[in-house]
Amino acid sequence: MKSVDRIDINKKRSIPAATKIILMLAVIMGFLLHTCWKKTQGNNLQISDIQLSNITRVSLDVSFTIASRANIELEKSFMIEIYTKSGELLANKLTHISIPPKTRKRYIKVLQKFNMPLNDPDDIGDFKVYVYK
Repeated sequence: MKSVDRIDINKKRSIPAATKIILMLAVIMGFLLHTCWKKTQGNNLQISDIQLSNITRVSLDVSFTIASRANIELEKSFMIEIYTKSGELLANKLTHISIPPKTRKRYIKVLQKFNMPLNDPDDIGDFKVYVYK
């Protein structure tokens, strides 16, 4: 008759120190790679050809082109800001855009809420579109 040794389930076994060190290094490398990837994600986008059109007293259209060099689809938030010639913030809008990989697309966004009334379209001084982080 064969004797079979059973494993004691209730006995606690410690994890070897080498395994703990390898797991800690893997976690640290994962955090480092994630932060590096997050930093370079914005470099894969290029915003160009920003234009204002259909300017009225209560709204205006902002059109811009976004070129993506990333290999994956990006979901980004963009801030659109319009300033007067005196440097005051006239209007701003936060918009979320899903950008397909390796594409160049033109987007049009409408700003309807102004901080102050726009009496003359020539009062617009500067405008910006950038990735909001």
